[in-house]
Amino acid sequence: MSDNLKPALFSGKERFDEIERRILGVASPGIRPGLSRMARLCSLLGNPERTFPAVHVLGTNGKGSVCAAIDSILRESGFRTACYTSPHLEHMGERLTFDGRILPATVWEESVDCVVEAIRSDSALSADPPSVFEILTATAFLCIARGNRDIAVIEAGLGGRLDATNLLGDVKMTVFTAIGKDHEDILGHGIKAIAREKFSALRPRIPAVSMANGAVLDKMVVEKAQRLSSPLCLLERDATVDLHWIGIQGSSFTLFRSGCAPLRLSTPLLGSHQVANAALAALACLGLSQNWRKISEECIRLGLERTKWPGRCESIPLDPIVLLDGAHNPQGAETLSKNLLSLWPGIRPTFVMAAMKDKDILGMLEPLSRTQGDLFCTEVEGLERCETAPKLAEKALSIPWPGTVRVFRNSRDAIREAMMTAPFVVCTGSLYFIGSIRRFLIDQVADEKGPR
Repeated sequence: MSDNLKPALFSGKERFDEIERRILGVASPGIRPGLSRMARLCSLLGNPERTFPAVHVLGTNGKGSVCAAIDSILRESGFRTACYTSPHLEHMGERLTFDGRILPATVWEESVDCVVEAIRSDSALSADPPSVFEILTATAFLCIARGNRDIAVIEAGLGGRLDATNLLGDVKMTVFTAIGKDHEDILGHGIKAIAREKFSALRPRIPAVSMANGAVLDKMVVEKAQRLSSPLCLLERDATVDLHWIGIQGSSFTLFRSGCAPLRLSTPLLGSHQVANAALAALACLGLSQNWRKISEECIRLGLERTKWPGRCESIPLDPIVLLDGAHNPQGAETLSKNLLSLWPGIRPTFVMAAMKDKDILGMLEPLSRTQGDLFCTEVEGLERCETAPKLAEKALSIPWPGTVRVFRNSRDAIREAMMTAPFVVCTGSLYFIGSIRRFLIDQVADEKGPR
């Protein structure tokens, strides 16, 4: 069984669920952009966000993969790392790792105690509580500050300018992944408005790397970086990728930079988009290496080769193979569709899909339909935000979906049926959905590999 599938990932789940319930009981509901509550809370905690150097990763898609790769490279370089990402799959403890390991629940509990006490003892925050993400982020900052870390890799939430993570006080590198349309109700309508919010996290004179996002967005980030005297490395302008091979075991490529020797690299993460993510992570660490001398090209190679990121184009070794991908917006679905057509040509997948009501579900279904596969619509039990299976099916039929469309209220029933009838199963539509069924599938792997 691979490291990704070890049951240790789920140890302490009940305690982490209780911590999450406690946070929900204190927090204000919903998503509330703005920095005033977070700044006040951090001040009451002694400003832990200013006590450690950080790499700040922003964007729409690929943030988690890039964070995982950078963290892996920094660990290979001998640094004591923290890595904060969101959302989690199985339990909230996954959001923060030290040296690649989930922290004990006791560490979270101690910091949550301080955060809750700070909120309850302050009249302003008691009257206007921080959001769940703000409390989680403040708690993570406090854990990192107390944890004697050399450097932290911090993934932004959905925003940039007003994101809780933008209070970081010692950013050494800013990283922008692929930018697409998502959360337009919060970030603004249209890709330029969204990009403007993300790029506002650039800091004066702090180096940055960015994925190529098309001529218009690339011009925006270049001009913003120039105004702030922020050295910028733009993928496809300042560095290029030559792909050697890509397959169901990962990819190999060479990274070219002007004036530098070519760098041969590989990643075990599946899909062409992960080549770009790996190249971006490598560029970020090459930039850091100018001052962080322990980061070598060999550490970058090894770090990328050992990167793990569950739930994103993750292949579960069952019969048939089940692919997990938390694509939750049109850009992610487009990438998934292209990867399926290139990595598994000629195989019609059966999708088991659940999606959130507030997402562009039609925009996700359309690219997936190009695979000519079947669709089993399901839902995440007990999650009010999830679209119902019948309504998801209605939207698919309105495209119209080219294959069979079926409805399953129970996601496990949907997966079992798909595995009985399909040569290849793809679970997608939401990271919440992937988190709800991943353990079930891992248990199936254990059963298949157990004593006969």
